[in-house]
Amino acid sequence: MPEFVFNGGEPLKDCPVDWDAAKEWEMHANHGKDDLLWSFDCGFKLDFDGSLVRISSRFYPPKSHQGDKWDGTLTVSVGETDFKEIKFECDTLEELKVDVEKVSENIKAKLITLLQEL
Repeated sequence: MPEFVFNGGEPLKDCPVDWDAAKEWEMHANHGKDDLLWSFDCGFKLDFDGSLVRISSRFYPPKSHQGDKWDGTLTVSVGETDFKEIKFECDTLEELKVDVEKVSENIKAKLITLLQEL
């Protein structure tokens, strides 16, 4: 693999000399990390990206043997840690949609308020 030099022929301080070295550095730097990860981009620009807060959910349709409501949970996670589980039980799909979106928007608003304090 060719060597990349961007500084008039002199290697840049701490910059990997090729993609193999960049990938090796990433592997070492990301060891034990689950959510925020280091990665080199074209031109050896360095990123530290990831999904810090996640909302995931699963809802089940009404079934004759389990009840006549839509039910399930919405989970709020930070990294790999689940912080809040919210249960839903709604008579109609439209009611479920409204309730879940309302709760999600409320969570989003609270997170924005907290982040603005940083």
